[in-house]
Amino acid sequence: MEANSKKNRLLGFISLGLSVWIAYMSFQLKATAYQGDPGPKMFPLIGAFILAVCGIALIVFPGKKEKGFLTKEQWFSCAKLFSMYVLLIVLLYLFGFLGAVPVMLFIITFMLSKLSLTDKSTGQRFVTSLIFGIVGGIVLYLLYVKLLGAKMPVGVIMKMLQK
Repeated sequence: MEANSKKNRLLGFISLGLSVWIAYMSFQLKATAYQGDPGPKMFPLIGAFILAVCGIALIVFPGKKEKGFLTKEQWFSCAKLFSMYVLLIVLLYLFGFLGAVPVMLFIITFMLSKLSLTDKSTGQRFVTSLIFGIVGGIVLYLLYVKLLGAKMPVGVIMKMLQK
């Protein structure tokens, strides 16, 4: 058996064990008082199910030997995208949902548009990303805050401006 197959099988068993632990911990959460509402355990259970399916797939089909996980450029792109999520956390803390989400939608969309809109110029990609950031931010605000009544983070600077 190849070393890569052993690693994939081990990862499959770890994923399966982690999914069982997530499911067990999810069932410890208290249900809501609303009839038919699954409560806060629904999303962790969905995630545990997906993780279990992936773990079983790695155990049954461990895969073939690969040359490498990511190239140097792909690692750099991964680091850039991860730094954007760190920036999102900072923006959510400072400016809240209304300030952070449209900005981050714009930035991430513009970063990824280099791959998806290869035939467009930088200016066209900029405008497309700007429109997507604004419209996406408005749609998310309407869905979560107005329709679902969710409380979104306000941000320290926005709190200071409201006073």
